[in-house]
Amino acid sequence: MQILIIGAGLTGGAIASNLVKIKQVKTVSLYSRTLKSVKALAFDLRNKKVNILESLTNLRKFDFIIITLAGISDSTRAESFFKRKTTYEVRQDELKYNIGAIAGIVPYLKKVQSYSKIIVVTNPVDEITNYLRITLKNNNVLGFGLELDAKRYSKIFGRNVYCIGTHGKAIPIINSMSRNEYYLLYKKVDSELMSYIRRNGIPHKLAGEAFLEFFQRLIGQRESVIHVSNYLSRDFFGAKDISISLPYIVKDGKIIRIVEINPNLIELERFRKSVKQLRRSVSHILTAHRKLVSYK
Repeated sequence: MQILIIGAGLTGGAIASNLVKIKQVKTVSLYSRTLKSVKALAFDLRNKKVNILESLTNLRKFDFIIITLAGISDSTRAESFFKRKTTYEVRQDELKYNIGAIAGIVPYLKKVQSYSKIIVVTNPVDEITNYLRITLKNNNVLGFGLELDAKRYSKIFGRNVYCIGTHGKAIPIINSMSRNEYYLLYKKVDSELMSYIRRNGIPHKLAGEAFLEFFQRLIGQRESVIHVSNYLSRDFFGAKDISISLPYIVKDGKIIRIVEINPNLIELERFRKSVKQLRRSVSHILTAHRKLVSYK
């Protein structure tokens, strides 16, 4: 299995350091817009599976392309965490910078093999997953992020909790009859994460470990469940023709089907609201993309 990671920052490094542990993975190639950062990461990893890719001109050999590329600087992101009240607002700040970096690699991603899967880790995950799926005309674009939300809610309840919606504004499927409970849960989970990041910085190591678990389930030979942003070609409680994060059963690198869940009316209300919000955001991104292309 050949893997390419685009983006040699802390998140890309954390993911790479975990993927080299997988027996099926033969090579982990690294690419960044600055060759110096890739060489530094490869030196830190010190693993025979790691290769340095100096150009994106030939992406035809890769089974998985993982995008951790960011256009926002560490200092600007840190400032955003102190200025904003929620992680969703921070991710929207990131979007303004990250979409420019992602747009720069679109011409190269158009040349990947039909069997190759692109996994977006760059925030905001669901927006960028949709942007790439549409501009590349490729439904093999997935997004990693809701898995982290599901872990946080599962920790609170002490049991496995499925989530639906966008990363950072997940809707836990808990069948509560109180709208206020969902709001208070979201506020608790998000404020705890914001407080942690303000004190300690982004937990890249934990994200890398979570991605390893996610990826092992995705490529495993037994059916497993992961939360992933994926294209809905069929109706799911009113959502269709959009990539949004849901719990899926997966096997051998393929998405088999959505996990059977029964959201209640409050959960569906919140989910449909998140779909509308995501559509608006993606529409703005595509408008900006068309303007950028016309200038060139």
